[in-house]
Amino acid sequence: MRLSGTCRHSLALSGHNGGMGEPRLRRILFLVAASAVLVAPGCSFITDGAGDDTAAEAPDELPSETGDITVEGETTEGESGDDDGTTDNGDDATTTTTPPVESPDWEELPLELELIAEFEEPVALSARSGSFDLYVAERAGIIRRIEITFSEGANRERISVANRAVLDISEMVTTDSERGLLGLAFSTDGRFLYVSYTDLAGDSVVDEYDIERRTEVVVDSRRELLRVPQPFSNHNGGHLALGADGFLYLGLGDGGSANDPQGHGQNTDTLLGSIIRIDPFPDGEESAYSIPSGNPFAIDGGGAPEIFLWGVRNPWRFSFDQLTGDLWIGDVGQDQFEEINHLPAATGGGRGANLGWAGFEANAPVEGAVTPEDHVGPAYTYAHEKGRCSVTGGYVYRGELHPSLDGVYIYGDYCSGEIIGLQMTDQGNIARLLSVKTERDQLVSFGEGADGELYVINQGGQVLRIEPLEVTDEEG
Repeated sequence: MRLSGTCRHSLALSGHNGGMGEPRLRRILFLVAASAVLVAPGCSFITDGAGDDTAAEAPDELPSETGDITVEGETTEGESGDDDGTTDNGDDATTTTTPPVESPDWEELPLELELIAEFEEPVALSARSGSFDLYVAERAGIIRRIEITFSEGANRERISVANRAVLDISEMVTTDSERGLLGLAFSTDGRFLYVSYTDLAGDSVVDEYDIERRTEVVVDSRRELLRVPQPFSNHNGGHLALGADGFLYLGLGDGGSANDPQGHGQNTDTLLGSIIRIDPFPDGEESAYSIPSGNPFAIDGGGAPEIFLWGVRNPWRFSFDQLTGDLWIGDVGQDQFEEINHLPAATGGGRGANLGWAGFEANAPVEGAVTPEDHVGPAYTYAHEKGRCSVTGGYVYRGELHPSLDGVYIYGDYCSGEIIGLQMTDQGNIARLLSVKTERDQLVSFGEGADGELYVINQGGQVLRIEPLEVTDEEG
C-alpha cells in the first residue's frame, strides 16, 4: 500500500525496540495532562457487494439520498450484488429544497495516513482505560498490543508492537466467509477484556477475560457471556463497544444469505438483526449477564430483553461520540444503498429504534417487503457507484491534531477505499471526501485512541493514523 505521506516513525515489530519519532508537542501535552478516556471502537469477508473492477474516482462531493441538502455529484449506475448474485440499482438523484451551504472549513484539510504498525489481517482496534496503548484484533483470533510511550522533555513518541500476544484464541475461531475474531472492547475500568468471534460451529460468541496485567490476559479466566447461532456464514456483525452508561453493546447482522430470508430484521424475538445491550455483571448465579432496565423489552416483554434497537442488516462498526454519547452506525446495504444512522443520546440514543431492514434498504422501500411504520430513517445514505459498495462505520472526531474536524463523523467505503467526513448542519447533512484513502477492498475498520485520534485499519495488514500533512520548504 502507498501512504499519502512519509512515515515518520521507526517502527519496532515483533518485540524489537522502536525508534524515536517527532510527534507534535500539543499531543504530548494533551496526553500528559488528560486522563485516559475509554470509548471502544469501533474486506472481502465483511462485504457481500460485488463492486466493479474500475478504479474508484474521487469526486469532490458525494451524492446523498438523505437530508435537506443535495450533495451534487455525477449520477451513475454502479454494479453491486449480494450473495445471490442479484443486482438492482436505482437512480441516486435528489432534489434540493434548501439553498446550498458554504463548504466546511475542513473540506480541503491536508491529511496523510501515517503507518503505525503492521499485522496479519487486522479487523478491529480498541483503547484501554489507564493506558495509551492500542489493542488490535487479528481476524484469525489473536489480539496484539501496540505500546505507545512518550518522552515529554524530548518531545518524542515511541511506538512498538509487543512480541507476546495479549490473547490467542485461534484454535477456537473459524475464519471462512465473513467469520473470525470480529470485535474487542474493555470494561470502563480496564479490568476486563471482551471479545466477539465466530466459533468452530459458526456461532457468534462473546467472552470475557480478566486483564489485570498489562501484557496478557488471564487465559483461565475465560467466561462465556453470550452465544447466538448463525444460520449462514455472512452478516455476522460482531462489533463490540462500551457505552457511556458502562454497558456492553454488540452488533449482530440479520443472519446472512441475501434479502433476510428468515425475517430476522423485523423479528424482535431473535437477537439477529439488532444491536443488543447487556450488563456484563450477572445478577445471579444462573445468568452470565444482567439486563439493563432501560432496554425496550426488559420490563414488559414483546421482544428479547437484550435488544436495544433492531432492523439492521449488517452493522459493520458503530461507535459513541466521546463528547455527546450519540450513537453512530454504519449499516451495510444490499443492492443499492449504504446508510449511516445517527441516534442522539439526548433522545434516547436509539433505544427501541427500528432501523427498517428488511422493509427498507436505507430510505428505499424493498419491493415485496412489508415496510414498518415505525421506521427510523438514516442520517445519510449513498448509492453504489464509482466503486463504492460497502460502508465501514467510523467515529466522530474528538482529537487534538485536527481542530477543524471536531464533531465531524469520519467513515469510509470498504470497496472504494475512500475516507469521508460527514457533518450535521441546521440545513442538512454534508459529506465530503477527505484527502486520504486506502487501497480498494481494504478499508476494513476504524479505531479510536484514548486521546481521540483516529486510526484506519487496512485489511492488508496496516494500522495507520490520520495525521496533518507536513509540508516541507521544498514543497512550498
